[in-house]
Amino acid sequence: MDFRESIKINNRKTKLVVLSYIAIMLVVGLLADVAFRPDDNVGLLYNLQLYITFTDIPYITLGIMVCTLVGIFIISKFGHKMMLSGSHYRELDPQGVLSGEDKQVVNMVEEMAISANLGYIPRVYIMESAQMNAFAAGWNGHNALVAVTSGLLAKLTRSEVQAVIAHEVGHILHGDSKLTLYVGILANVILTLTNILGRLFLFSRSKNNNANKAKLILMVLNFVLPIITQVLYFYLSRSREYMADAAAVQLTGDNQAMISALQKISGDYDQPKEEQEEYESFTEKYRAAAYIFSKGDSIFSTHPSIENRLKKLRGE
Repeated sequence: MDFRESIKINNRKTKLVVLSYIAIMLVVGLLADVAFRPDDNVGLLYNLQLYITFTDIPYITLGIMVCTLVGIFIISKFGHKMMLSGSHYRELDPQGVLSGEDKQVVNMVEEMAISANLGYIPRVYIMESAQMNAFAAGWNGHNALVAVTSGLLAKLTRSEVQAVIAHEVGHILHGDSKLTLYVGILANVILTLTNILGRLFLFSRSKNNNANKAKLILMVLNFVLPIITQVLYFYLSRSREYMADAAAVQLTGDNQAMISALQKISGDYDQPKEEQEEYESFTEKYRAAAYIFSKGDSIFSTHPSIENRLKKLRGE
């Protein structure tokens, strides 16, 4: 399997998803501008064109863009900290006194960061959990981190742990944390806006035909967009998992270690339901989507099935 080509293909898919979100957001904003400030002398499409070309100023669309940029700025500053909130963890300080196992984990993160040419070493955390999992967050020397559970360290071999860490460093290398946070902001802006407008226009009628058409479209979008944005988000998440798996193979030069690690992690989740529910309450939704493993295989899953990931890794 050509892992570099796989990464290129998934990057192209990612760009299409992000462009789709931006296009949806702009359409919603422009329709809102028409709904509130229609032009009586032209049709709906030409009315939209007037706003697109700035012949008329699309104040609502511009306001949406400003709110989105503010949200992105806030998330850029504090989003990585959310990934550790609500969990029991400890940071491994390379300059401090570490046990042999902790030192080994730090060394593996350093090795993979150097192999990936990151230019910095992500902070390293151990999460106290019997479950086998790991995640990464951040995208630069100030906020990048790699976290693994104590259960994963106890149950995997050194080469398997290294493959998992390489997978997480791959997420940092590709900027996945930043991308998913930004897309999350776009999705929330879109859904919040359409929900407000859909409710506002539910019993609202205007004397202008363009405004009524725009309102009707926005009310329909209020029901359709939650499904579309979720499907796009989950598709993006699954694509980034395939890319991180490919990066793990590139950085370690060993696809068998990644295959073996995924098989063991997947098998570890076959446990009594009550234990699984306790674990789910321990985690938080935004962090669960970043884990190396999550059950499910549908258009509403954040991760591909373990079977599909193994097939990709084997080149099938």
